[in-house]
This record gives sequence, C-alpha cells and structure tokens, in this order.
Amino acid sequence: MKRLLSGLLMGLAGCAQLPHDLPPRPALKTPEVAATLQTLAHASAQHDDTPAPSGHWWQTFGLADLDRLIDTALKDAPDLGAVQARLRMADQAERLARLDAQVHYETDATMVREHLSRNGLFPPPIGGSTFTQTNLTQNLSYNLDWWGRNRALVQAAGNERQAAQDEAAAVRLGVASAVADAYFAGADVEARLQVARALEQVHRREHALLKVRFDLGLDAAQPLIDARKKLDLDEDRIRGLEYQARSLRYRLSALIGADPDHAGDLPAPALEARLPPLPDRLPMDWLARRPDVAALRSRVEAAADQSAAARADFYPNLDLRMMVGLETLDLGKLFQANSLSASIGPALHLPIFNGQTLRAKLGLREADYAAAVAAYNRTILDAARQAADTYALIASLEQRSQAQRLALQETEQTRGLARQRQTLGLANPLDALEADSAVLGQRMNDIEIQAARLRARVALFKALGGDATLKDPAP
Repeated sequence: MKRLLSGLLMGLAGCAQLPHDLPPRPALKTPEVAATLQTLAHASAQHDDTPAPSGHWWQTFGLADLDRLIDTALKDAPDLGAVQARLRMADQAERLARLDAQVHYETDATMVREHLSRNGLFPPPIGGSTFTQTNLTQNLSYNLDWWGRNRALVQAAGNERQAAQDEAAAVRLGVASAVADAYFAGADVEARLQVARALEQVHRREHALLKVRFDLGLDAAQPLIDARKKLDLDEDRIRGLEYQARSLRYRLSALIGADPDHAGDLPAPALEARLPPLPDRLPMDWLARRPDVAALRSRVEAAADQSAAARADFYPNLDLRMMVGLETLDLGKLFQANSLSASIGPALHLPIFNGQTLRAKLGLREADYAAAVAAYNRTILDAARQAADTYALIASLEQRSQAQRLALQETEQTRGLARQRQTLGLANPLDALEADSAVLGQRMNDIEIQAARLRARVALFKALGGDATLKDPAP
C-alpha cells in the first residue's frame, strides 16, 4: 500500500502545470427569432386541404419534371462526389481513433549477420567470431487512459464524422434548392417570353394601322413614331428574355451534371405548380436542425473534445507493455523452447518536462474552439436572418399577388368593354389594341410575381433546412 501511494504521489508530482492565461471560452448564441417568425407566419400562413406528398420537400410542388431533375442532380452533381469523399475520410478517421484507443499490436522479425571485433569488448573466442542474430517478437501495449484522452479523441472523431454527414445533407439541400430555383426562374422567363412575343404582334398590328392612317392623312407622324419605338422595345425585351432562357437552361444543365450541349433536351419548365402552404407555427429548435448549423455545432463539440484531450496530456499516464518473442544465434534453433524470450511491465509517462509544448498545444486547441464557436454564431444569425427575410418576402408577395390579380381583372374588363364598343362601331380599333396591350403587360407582371412566389417557397425550404423543419410541430 505504501508503494502504491508513493507511486501515485510521484505521478501527481510529475503533472505539467496548466496555463493560467487562457482566454475565457465564447458562448454559443441563441437568436431571439420566435416572435418575429411567428408574427410573419400568422400573417402569411395559408391553409390547403390538399395533402402534401410524403418524401422530399420538392415533391410538394407537384411537378414530375422538377422531381426528376432534382433526383438526377442528387445522383450526378459534381459537388456531391467531393462530399462523399469527405464523409468516407471522416469514417476512416473515426475508425482509426477507435483502434488507437484499443490494444496495440506490433510484430517484428529481424535477421542480422554480425562480426565481432577481436580487439573489442569481448575477447576471443567470442571476439572475432561471426554469427547471425535472429529475433521474432510480438509486442502488445495498452494505454490505461486515466484522464480520458483517448475517449475524448474518439468523441472528437465521431463529432467530425457527424459534421461531415450534416455537411453532406447541407450540400444536397443546396443542390436541390438551386435546381428548383433555376427551374422556376426558367419557367418565369419562358412564360414572359411568350407574352412578350404576343405583345409584339399586337404592337405590329397597331403600327400597321397607324401607318395606314398616316398615309391617308388622318394622323400626324408622332403616333407612328411612338408605335415604332414600342416595337423596338419589344424586340429588345424578347432578345433579352431569349438570352435569359438559354442561360438558365445552361445553369440547370450544369446543376444536374450535364454539359451545355444537353441543355436543349431539358423539359420545358412550367409555372403550373402547387404552392406549398406555410406552417401556422414554427418549431422552436428549427435553427439547430438546419444541416449547415448542425454541422458547425458538431465542429464545436469536436473542438471541445480535442481541447479536453490536450488537457489530459498535462497529467501522467500509464502504459502496460508486454513482449513475447524468439531469439537465437542459430537459425535452426529459432523455434525451440530455449529460444523463448518475454517481458511485461508498466511504462509511466511524466509530462513535467514538456510543459511548454503542452501549453502551446492546449492554446491552439482553445483557439480552434473559439473559431468554431464564432463560425457557429455567425451561421446561426445568418440562418435566422434568412428565414425572417424569406417570410417577409412571402408576405409582401402575397399582398402584391392579390393586388396584381385585381389589376389584371380590371384590365381584362376594360378590354372587353373596348371590344364591345368596337363591335358597335363606337370606338376606334386602336382602342381595342391598346386594351390588348395593357392586358398582356399585366399578364407579364402577374407571371413574374407568381414565379417569385414559387422561388420564395424554395428559399423558405432552404432557410428552414428542408423536410424536417417545415412540418408543423406537435402541439
């Protein structure tokens, strides 16, 4: 007992001194977003009796072409290959950490031909002789891990693996949302392009009618010049929309892992999508469940585990070592019983003379922890801002959509009256063409707003982390 106590005291006396100048650890932020998001959610919540399809969030739009594009992107997108490689690396790193915490095995086999000097330490007949030294040993060692260093390293590796999984989920969410956003942006542009071409035809008929009136001397030249300007603006708008349509097809092609030559084979995007209803309430822990936020939280925990392992290095530790082997000067006697050699015993590690290095390593780990916390705090604040901003955008678009639909209805009524007056001979044909032009302009505005509503829903899914966080929480 006295020997055990004396050994324990000697071990404690061999501890290295922990640094006293480490800065305090930063705290993890929890943004106050519940009231803001609840207010916006109640202001813009919609109820839909149509049940949302189970599975991935993009299926709530009810577009088969969009589902196929996203499924293809999640299989063939280049970014996912790098993510899977990082995930495999994290899996192997955790496996290595677990193996390092277990019993270590090492097998050595050596064969050395040696000639001893006749004038050396050993006199003849040993001196001057030549022999072959053959060794075959099996070494085993086990670290008792009194202070939890190995356990902390295993936990750190597990948290890094979890972070890699969350990062993979974040990349998948980013790819899916990028495809959906590009799809609805393309649908917006192509729908407006059709309306722009129809508007150009109306303006051409208007220009032709004004030219006839000018040639007959019924009108001045200015109306004809203004009609020509409208056609020029129409042509410029059409060229711009055609470029945007091609560019968005190239973008969508790249997102699904295809080259630009296959952009023309993509399905024509459509705006006839079901608008997913907004949740009445938001889960209080939705921020923590976002995959990018969850990944950074795992990074913080891994950094804390690495720091705990660095602290454990300041204390003595004990290894148990055992060696079993065969040793002989005659290779023919290697497997005889008399060639057996063995040893067993503890090895005490005293860090007292390595304090400066240990303090530097601990300071590095604490700095890593502070950096991980800063990244987490920045990301969680950005996530809260993105969700609040998206909800505000949705609320604004809902109001604009209602006003735009009312304006479109009024413009269509005005066009109907203009056509009736023209049929009765009470109005100029130019009045009906102007009414047609006004209706097409309002339709173009309506298409843009409806596409913006769909893209805002995609942004909401991304801001809330995808499937898990857009479901209504249990009461």
